[in-house]
Amino acid sequence: MTTTEPSTLSTELAKADTTSKQGKISPKQLIRQTIEINRKEIRSALPNGFVGGEDRFARSVLTCVALDDKLLACTPTSIVGAAIQAAQLGLTPGVLGEAWLIPRKGKCTFNLGWKGLVVLAGRAGILIEAETVYEGDEFHYTKGLNKTLEHVPTHGPQRGNSVFWYAIGRERGTGQLIRFVVIDRDHVDKRRDAFEGSTGPGPAWRAWYDEMALGKAVRELCRFLPLSVEMATAIASDGVVRETLDGHADEYPAPFEDEDQVVDGEVVE
Repeated sequence: MTTTEPSTLSTELAKADTTSKQGKISPKQLIRQTIEINRKEIRSALPNGFVGGEDRFARSVLTCVALDDKLLACTPTSIVGAAIQAAQLGLTPGVLGEAWLIPRKGKCTFNLGWKGLVVLAGRAGILIEAETVYEGDEFHYTKGLNKTLEHVPTHGPQRGNSVFWYAIGRERGTGQLIRFVVIDRDHVDKRRDAFEGSTGPGPAWRAWYDEMALGKAVRELCRFLPLSVEMATAIASDGVVRETLDGHADEYPAPFEDEDQVVDGEVVE
């Protein structure tokens, strides 16, 4: 990967940071300036054929900052580092749900979205689909040698609350079932609480519980799939803080506890 000379990059960022502290530019402007300084690194990190190229990717990063004021308190280099992590995996951070830039303790972390896992699995020849099951739905599954899963959704207010979430993995070429997993609310809450700690559920959990729970189902499924190098790298680096631009995505393991290493809670195949 082509990179700006560290001495030049650090000098430019130091100047920008000094200018910010003197009140000449806002934190948002400083972040934008840092992204512009590192355009070459972003371009080099993105895979060939990435739709929209560096311009679209840079806009997606700036959109993340615009939608989350807490990112303004993060170091600009950690924001660019998290963005580079996503770029090297060919994932777009933000509204597509492939990856997220999440502020934590004054740093920006790279967080893998479940839709990013679906994208990476697709590149490896595995199709993943995930669904939410509600109280009013007809839902039945069996385990053992002849696995079955049937889900007939209902519609309207009688559908009730969400109770299960499942993910299915199939071979892309043949449609052959590889595996499916079903998880319940107890499983989801235990995994969430183990990761969130004493701070309690974050804003995403409060606003988009089912979407976050689907992510747990997809992650549980991926534990049993033949992982590509890209998928293994993405999962291992989930939650990473990266403030250097040299190297590759698989060189930056997450420093925070991996929520998917927690084994308590019911897991149903």
